[in-house]
Amino acid sequence: MYQALYRKYRSKTFDELVGQDHITSALKHQIASGETSHAYLFSGTRGTGKTSAAKIFARGINCPNEVDGNPCNECPSCKGILEDRIMDVVEMDAASNNGVDDIRELKEKVIYPPSTSKYKVYIIDEVHMLSKGAFNALLKILEEPPRHLIFILATTEPEKIPQTILSRTQRFNFKRISPDIIVENLKKITELENKTCDEEVYKLIANNSDGAMRDALSLLDQCLSYGEDNIDYKLATDILGISTDEILFTLSSHLINYDIDNALITLEEIYKSGKDISNLISDLILHFRNLMITKTVKNPLELLYTSNIDKYKEQCEEIEINRIIEILKILNETLVSVKYAPDKRVIFEMSLIKISNTKDELSLKDRVEQLENMIQSGNIKKTNISKDDLKYREKEVIKKEPIQTENQKIIAENRVKRELEEASQKKESSDIIKNGKVTLDLIKSHWEDILIEIKDLKRLNVSALLREATLSDFNQNTLIVVYDEKFMFHYKAISTEDNIEFLREFFSKKYNEKIDVRIEIADTLDKKKAISKVESYFGKENIDRI
Repeated sequence: MYQALYRKYRSKTFDELVGQDHITSALKHQIASGETSHAYLFSGTRGTGKTSAAKIFARGINCPNEVDGNPCNECPSCKGILEDRIMDVVEMDAASNNGVDDIRELKEKVIYPPSTSKYKVYIIDEVHMLSKGAFNALLKILEEPPRHLIFILATTEPEKIPQTILSRTQRFNFKRISPDIIVENLKKITELENKTCDEEVYKLIANNSDGAMRDALSLLDQCLSYGEDNIDYKLATDILGISTDEILFTLSSHLINYDIDNALITLEEIYKSGKDISNLISDLILHFRNLMITKTVKNPLELLYTSNIDKYKEQCEEIEINRIIEILKILNETLVSVKYAPDKRVIFEMSLIKISNTKDELSLKDRVEQLENMIQSGNIKKTNISKDDLKYREKEVIKKEPIQTENQKIIAENRVKRELEEASQKKESSDIIKNGKVTLDLIKSHWEDILIEIKDLKRLNVSALLREATLSDFNQNTLIVVYDEKFMFHYKAISTEDNIEFLREFFSKKYNEKIDVRIEIADTLDKKKAISKVESYFGKENIDRI
């Protein structure tokens, strides 16, 4: 019967367990010195050797012929454990045995000494799946364990384990295995299988295994099962459904150059070839991540495992880091969206269009700062501005208010007047401030009373929305109310024509002079101030060229 590679070549000694030297050294020393603990916690991502290490440890502490902490795998004890014939070493899956009754049953069994071995070892895999009651029952065993009992708990989510359990275990964190070590191990196993692979195939598998040796062996097994004596790069990408570097560079190049036509055509070709959309998005995320690292880090090969570093450097020259980050955000959102989408292709096409519509330009604020720096350095003069002097043009976005019918406007105006008349009857004449005496500090000092007055006018929503706002300025009888970007919902809700008209009438009535009200977003307000500053320097007639 055929056996999967990850089972066939499972590590049988600590020396064979690759990529976890910091753990194997400690465990070997404990076995050799006899200074073992009663409970261990092996945590780390999938396929990094947690269960293999637990089984090796179980054989090592029971092996009469251990050498430097490694089991001999030849004695009756080692062979019995390897063949699952000895009942003193029990492997238990907490995902399917996670109830309190399962742990109570376990508690009744562990009190009996081992039958043929020195220690009775219980390996509990995915221990974070235990219920609260089961953890409490397990805690009692860990508090007063028999001398012959050792627990090895394995988990991929240690944060879900209660601190009372964690504090009673020795914890070992299994790290992701580096691509170099994975490639080296894949080559050795391929040779043992009397097969060969192109160098690029090993790198492809290593980059798609996420540091998990088991995943890497599963991918290699899939390739070798094709029946060819040699697996080349193209065949491997076809078998595994992974996009080739050539496809990724082509598609990303179209996106970088805003070429949506060819981007969609390339996607069509990829889709017809049978590539999975989710895998394609993941591969594209990895590609732009490599671009981000190449663009940012001085020596990107310390963080990347690729033979295409020159291509990445060349492509980096065509795109700014801010746009790379923006594309990565869109792609990550897309990967989440396609998970439950009935038509993944449409979702991905929408994302490609969205990416192609983003502009690789500096923000207005950055451009204003750039111009100010040029002025201060003397590289540009106020009296001599031309289109060649200014690299970027500003496209003004006009936000249109919702269209209302004439009847709706009349009803809204009448309601505002009626509410203000009711408010004026409640307030004393001392609330009225003479013309020319209104200041921002004065309005701020009245702010809590103002919110209560608005609430009394049965404008609860307006009062509540204003509580998240900040009074920014009062200039030329215009009160500027500012919202932080995180309160975008409040900003949109209060910016209706009806609410703005109400606030204008309210403040004008309260302070006995005509007061205008403007609602702004903090970032937008900063941009407007920056524009005003540039206009005052360059002259308004020249600002259209910016």
